[in-house]
Amino acid sequence: MDKKNLLKSSRITIEPSDEKDLWNADWIISLTKGDGERIGKASFAGEKVRGTVPLTVELEEEYRNRGYGTEAICKMVNWAFRHPNVYEVTAETEHENDKAVKALGKAGFVYREGDRQTERYSVVRGRSNWLGIYLVIGICLGLVLGIVLSAPKLGFGIGLVISLITGAAMDNSEKRKREKVTGKNSLR
Repeated sequence: MDKKNLLKSSRITIEPSDEKDLWNADWIISLTKGDGERIGKASFAGEKVRGTVPLTVELEEEYRNRGYGTEAICKMVNWAFRHPNVYEVTAETEHENDKAVKALGKAGFVYREGDRQTERYSVVRGRSNWLGIYLVIGICLGLVLGIVLSAPKLGFGIGLVISLITGAAMDNSEKRKREKVTGKNSLR
C-alpha cells in the first residue's frame, strides 16, 4: 500500500482498492478505530472532462447522518486537488436526497444544474496564491537587502517590486494553464 494514497483521519480511513487505477477504482471507507470496519466506498469513476472529475461516495445505511460522508467527500476532494490538472470535482445526487445535498454543501460544493430527478454539484479548486507568497518573500528579502545597503526603504521598495512582478507572473501562468486544461476563461 502506497501511503501517499492513504487518506486518514481520527474517524475514518480511505484507501484505494487498486493502486494501479486510482481514478477508476473504488476507494474503501473504513472506521479508523476498532477493527477497521468497512462503512462505504468512494470513487472517481466516470467521465473525466477537461480538468473535471466526478466523485461518488456511498455509505452503508447505519453509518449515514454521522458526518462520515462529509468527511469522506472532503478527503477525496483534497486528494484530487493535489493533482495539477484537476480543477473541479463534480457530484450528482437525487433531487430529493436532502442529506446528500447537505453533505455536499458542507464540503464546499455548489449547485450547478439539475432536472426533476438529479442535481449536479461541484467544487472548484481555489485560485493560486503565488502573489501573496512572493510578496512576503520579497518584502523579507528586501528588508535584508536594505539593511545590508544601509538603506532599508530602498531595499524594501526593491523587494516589493520584484515580488509583485514575480507573483503576478506566477498567478498568470497558473491561470493560463487552468484555462488551457479546462477551456474555461474564469472560475465559476
